[in-house]
Amino acid sequence: MDVVQPKRLVGLIHQLKMGGAERIMVNILNNFSKEGVEVHLIIFNHTGELLEKLSTEIIVHDLGIASVMKGMPKCLKEISNIKPDIVFSGIGHLNIALSPFLTLMKRILPQTKWIARETNIVSLQNQTSKYPKLFDWLYRRTYSNYDLIIAQSVDMKEDLEKNYGLMERVEVINNPIDAKRVQQLSKEKSEHIFDEEKINLLTVAQLREEKRHDLMLETLALLPIEYHLTIVGSGEKEESLKALSNSLDILDRVHFEGQQSNPYVYMKNADLFLLTSEREGFPNVLLEANAMGLPLVAFACLGGIKEIITEGENGYFVPFGETKLLANQIEAVRDISFNKEEIMEKTSKKYAQSSIMSKYKEAFGLKSS
Repeated sequence: MDVVQPKRLVGLIHQLKMGGAERIMVNILNNFSKEGVEVHLIIFNHTGELLEKLSTEIIVHDLGIASVMKGMPKCLKEISNIKPDIVFSGIGHLNIALSPFLTLMKRILPQTKWIARETNIVSLQNQTSKYPKLFDWLYRRTYSNYDLIIAQSVDMKEDLEKNYGLMERVEVINNPIDAKRVQQLSKEKSEHIFDEEKINLLTVAQLREEKRHDLMLETLALLPIEYHLTIVGSGEKEESLKALSNSLDILDRVHFEGQQSNPYVYMKNADLFLLTSEREGFPNVLLEANAMGLPLVAFACLGGIKEIITEGENGYFVPFGETKLLANQIEAVRDISFNKEEIMEKTSKKYAQSSIMSKYKEAFGLKSS
């Protein structure tokens, strides 16, 4: 029996700066634009490096309003005019802003399927918001208005089910990576060269509070002097992290490289990748490091870490915040011979774009006849 395929898909995003949620949105829309689907993107703030990565087949609707709440009436009107088969909202704060209006929108567009992709461990993320009780209330009362919620990890799914009662609305679809692209970009020339006499630790992340680079620096201070850390990324915590490095007397063992358009040249030559976040969604950077054959050591925070890391095969994890255990594990890894080719092969296969996009195709109702 043939399945009627949706003909019109609308993606919703706030902006297209270089972030994980934004990259996934671009990948998904670009892929569906090749499937004979009429693809639209409604964007609140028409900015970001990823705009140039959008397929020219995608119809872009620029709301010209940076504020999601102020732009919501215009967004809803745009959706009503397009009359899509699928609306796909791609980032947490936009998802929850849209959700209270879905009861009305379902009356206006009864044939439209509404799908949200969650990007956070919601119960933890809400604790850091300005109005945690309000956001928890909204998730409990209005998030079920979506027909489907896509979680990036089992941790995220269980959080939505346990804390917000979304028992039958959530499906786990991991993030995809383009391993061939990552490996190709790693071959580009770079001015940065690691000191081969050092043990070179690497992390790639925005310098934000939840990434807990402070704990990474405290861990480095516990390690012998041959261990060196390179931090690729920028953000509001940069100056305080440099000050902490100085107070820990490790400033000469840390390189702050700032934001880099191609972090893969670093991954190619590093010895070990570190992640010390207190929460994640499903960190693509770990997949990308593994796609380069680079083993991982991380805190086992909520957000897919235990799903990504198979201990002894592609890395190790320790309980969050245990800097001494982390330092011990980093030293122990020195004596472990990882099979880099096997790490690359398994990662490339498990998180292949073709496999993950097939899951999105099924979730969106684009099933083969």
